Amino acid sequence: MGKRKVAGIIIPTVDNSFFAGLAHYAECCLYEKGYRTMICSSANDAEKEKEYLRTLAGNEAEGILCVSGLSTLEDGLLPEDFPFVWVDRHPSSSRPIPWVANDDRAAMEEAAEYLVEKGCRNILLMPGYLAEKSESPRVEGYRQALKKCGIEWNPKYILNRSGQGSSEKETEELVRGIIREGCPVDGIITSSDRAAFGAIAALRSVGLYVPEDVKLISFDNSPYSAMASPAITALDRKPKQLAEEACEILLAMMEGGEPPCMEKIVPVVLEKRDSTR
Repeated sequence: MGKRKVAGIIIPTVDNSFFAGLAHYAECCLYEKGYRTMICSSANDAEKEKEYLRTLAGNEAEGILCVSGLSTLEDGLLPEDFPFVWVDRHPSSSRPIPWVANDDRAAMEEAAEYLVEKGCRNILLMPGYLAEKSESPRVEGYRQALKKCGIEWNPKYILNRSGQGSSEKETEELVRGIIREGCPVDGIITSSDRAAFGAIAALRSVGLYVPEDVKLISFDNSPYSAMASPAITALDRKPKQLAEEACEILLAMMEGGEPPCMEKIVPVVLEKRDSTR
């Protein structure tokens, strides 16, 4: 085999199982096709992400897969014809860029409606951290679900992390804080399994338990969600399929062709377990 070419992968953090899984599956796929990969963690920092984009595109990388925290891709940040694919998130840009993702709005709507079916009326949402603070489509899905179910939306029940600490620690502090304010809580949807562990710790610290007092759903469905006690109902985002679909598009572009599609949506599956019993 000749000298391998290089592709770049940018993810928000390596300590999240979903993003780590995406990077792992993408690296495997690209390696099979003769590419080495440079995996970069932006640490949920917009300026660091931009620096990695410039560095990868300006040096030896022939294309990039990016899970972005940006709200907009600035003009001039990448060459116009540079092979590039958004994964999971879709910042606005002046040129069309292929995008592979789940339908987070629909997934959140399904999760919130399921909690309502289970009797929940006061549902906390932890939509996840974005570097440039743009609103997540998960919030839209949450609002839509409550509207359909005849429940008034209260913005106080959307808890956004600062991104300065770990997801479990920040989630624990946010959940404990709103309960101590006297706000009733009977359902929680977290952005990740790690955040779910923080929510469980917060509930236990104030004498509440899952699922007896509060029903809980998390995004990601890492192996830890099934091993937890209680096992956590989770939205499986299919990171392997996401990575493979994104690599197929990027490889076509890096080989000089047109992207086979501009948008690919991978369905999310709600895995029902004891935390919503």
